[in-house]
Amino acid sequence: MSNSQSGSFLKQPFFILCFLEFFERFGYYGFNYISIYFYISKLGFSESQATTLMGGFAALTYVFNAVGGYVADNVLGIKRTMFVGAALLCLGYASLAIGSSLSPHLVYPALAFIIIGSCLFKPAPTNLIAAIYGSDKSKLDSTYTYFYMSINMGSFCASILIPLLAKNVGYTVALLVCSIGLLLGIIYNIKHYYVIREVDNRIGLIPLNVKKIAPFTLSVILGIVFVTVMLENDGLINWLLTIASVIIFTLFIWQIIKEESRSQKQKMIVAVVLLFYAVVFFVIYQQKNTSFMLFNKHHVNLNFLGWDINPQTVPGFLGTSGIILLSPIFAAMYRRLGKRDLALPQKFAIGLFLSASAYGLLFLVCLFTNPSDKISFAWEILSISVFFASSELLISALGVSLMAQLVPDRMRGFAMGTWFITSALGIKLGSYVASLVANNAGKGKIDVVYSASEQIASFEKYQHLFGSIAAFGLACAVIAWLIGGKLTRMIGNN
Repeated sequence: MSNSQSGSFLKQPFFILCFLEFFERFGYYGFNYISIYFYISKLGFSESQATTLMGGFAALTYVFNAVGGYVADNVLGIKRTMFVGAALLCLGYASLAIGSSLSPHLVYPALAFIIIGSCLFKPAPTNLIAAIYGSDKSKLDSTYTYFYMSINMGSFCASILIPLLAKNVGYTVALLVCSIGLLLGIIYNIKHYYVIREVDNRIGLIPLNVKKIAPFTLSVILGIVFVTVMLENDGLINWLLTIASVIIFTLFIWQIIKEESRSQKQKMIVAVVLLFYAVVFFVIYQQKNTSFMLFNKHHVNLNFLGWDINPQTVPGFLGTSGIILLSPIFAAMYRRLGKRDLALPQKFAIGLFLSASAYGLLFLVCLFTNPSDKISFAWEILSISVFFASSELLISALGVSLMAQLVPDRMRGFAMGTWFITSALGIKLGSYVASLVANNAGKGKIDVVYSASEQIASFEKYQHLFGSIAAFGLACAVIAWLIGGKLTRMIGNN
């Protein structure tokens, strides 16, 4: 990849990609924040059922990213795959907006459009950034942190606007806004395509083979049908995720065995260990969008400084505002430390500690609060905006950096897909955990009123959940720190 602006740190192609990524994440997280209430309202689900479907949708969104990585590496190239994915996402949100008003049965095909679109889109921007900056570790860590900030700016805007529209205007308008955002991002990238013309992999820089178009189109159609069936049967999602995880990690291990370079082999082994840490993190992460949101609805005083806060807004607003504020600090810290910076294993260990601490704080607050009362919203600001946001920057933001640094160039797309499989596994497990404590009564009712005994029982279930998450996360963090030195030496960062 050639770039005439190599002397600048954040290059123009980076900002072009961030613009499209902003609107892709705006749409995804916008729907994510309203999805539990959407499923309850449109499909007549209970909170527990809605949480399960949310987990299945999120898991499939990530698990198929391995396919997106393959398409980018072997069929269309990175940029073409990204644009096709963005177009499908645009159609998916529009279909969900209109179809859900006509029939609940149209919700599942629309969700399938979004999943297939996301699987094609999601691996692309991170791969393109890796192509722009090569293997410069300090620049990659800083750049991915800024990139993660752009993701969270999209999420932040969505956390305010989309729940507000859903509550006051309706789901149709809220979802159409998600679709329009994608359309704006596509138009902007097409207009400035000349800036990223030379940024791609080998397949993307050669003319498209027209013989590939028909089989690819057929595969997309069959994929949408397949995913629709999966969404209607959660048990099938569990089987698919299990099989996909076994296959993808077996292939990853096979690549390690085949690798001739000893130093590269050791780096890939470290990647596998860090991927296990990531599964633990994403189990914890998914609680923010499920258990934490429902806990806010039932057990938190959401009147803060005179404002009545929408519970659908809370997870996104607190998490993303913290990340936006902390991202420049973390990025500057990585660049200032340079070679003295902590290696990825240490960063992952600290990230696990911080994510566990976020829920440890909530557990302690619950422990010293009467179950019939509601806790102060101020505690959640500290828990999510400081502790958990920091953990996201250390693990989720650097996960793509991990794959770029620890695997050979020939399997970069596949490795990015492996990261997303890891995310899917953790998210599905996390959603299952959340469904165990969510209310399973009041199907189709958003505003379920608890009796005094139900209120206490629900409060105690969430308290136990937060304590269990904190204990498990802290144990994993200690283990990760203890073996971090060995993993660092295997990477070669002495």
